[in-house]
Amino acid sequence: MLLNSVSLLCAVLIGFAAHRASLCNVRAVAEIMSAGSAHMLWSLLQAVLWMAMLTGVLVLVFDVAPLPTQARTPVGWALAGAALFGVGAAVNGGCSLSTLQRLADGDLGMLLTLAGFVLGVSTWPVISATLWPAQLTPVLSPWLRWPGAAPWVLALLAAWAASRLKLFGQLASNNERRALRAQLLAPAYHLSVAAAVMGLAAGLLYATQGAWSYTNFLRNEVLHRVDAAPAPSAWHAMLMLGLLAGMVGSAWQRGSLAWRRPTRPSVWLRHVGGGVLMGLGAALAPGGNDTLLLSGLPTLTVMAVGAYAAMLCGIAAVLWAMRLAHVPMASIVCTPAHCYEAQARSQ
Repeated sequence: MLLNSVSLLCAVLIGFAAHRASLCNVRAVAEIMSAGSAHMLWSLLQAVLWMAMLTGVLVLVFDVAPLPTQARTPVGWALAGAALFGVGAAVNGGCSLSTLQRLADGDLGMLLTLAGFVLGVSTWPVISATLWPAQLTPVLSPWLRWPGAAPWVLALLAAWAASRLKLFGQLASNNERRALRAQLLAPAYHLSVAAAVMGLAAGLLYATQGAWSYTNFLRNEVLHRVDAAPAPSAWHAMLMLGLLAGMVGSAWQRGSLAWRRPTRPSVWLRHVGGGVLMGLGAALAPGGNDTLLLSGLPTLTVMAVGAYAAMLCGIAAVLWAMRLAHVPMASIVCTPAHCYEAQARSQ
């Protein structure tokens, strides 16, 4: 009971922190291409490092055995799916995380994205029966695969974490006149702080719940309906509701919740089309960018790293095509009025 309560709280914290920092892989690639900096991408990777460190502590110190994650074989499926997901995310104007963030802010166009996602996933049985066979292979945590190197890797991660804690101490001293409650409810989170909150909360979830991400839940639910695959548990659904509740709570508290809907048919089509590509990519990979970040990359497999790189390349390809066509990135990559990540660039 206590573990379930803590796990649900972790899902809420991830949603709150991701919304506060407006974390998004599409924005991360757009920042690299437009500004030549990679603050947001680095913050996303920091979350993976925090997650890996906490998982290592749980495994090596508390003897917790993380549930294995599922990897797609042959590798070509995972790479193609991740690249396709990236293309869809760029067309949609936001990845799986920012889709929920924008929905929490009242953007009803994201419901079209989620509907397209479901439609894309539902095509998987036809594709898998037509093309070459594909399987899901369980992958153990690297803390279990490499027991000899594990203590040394954990020591390096602990040293890195200590350097980040020093940065947090400096940030706290700069805000010493503000009450702790005011800092927790600040409209913008420093990207490194958001990464730490997300990573530590996700580390506990990864170690105890496995691949819990919401795109993985949607994928499993759709495939259960159309392909007789095992149904996701009711507890998995609760974690998804907790993630969404954290984002909605963040939007409501800072006043960014404002209902709005797409006004042009082209925008409707873009969200649906992007969602379909994201859903198909999630079926192939399997899972979306949230699954890759919070379950795949911590396994440190060549497949997971390659799939994440392929997803970023898919995003970059669409944004590069937009640049060649003289389409402003801001017209696709949504930056809402209450998006505060620009105030948290300093790393």
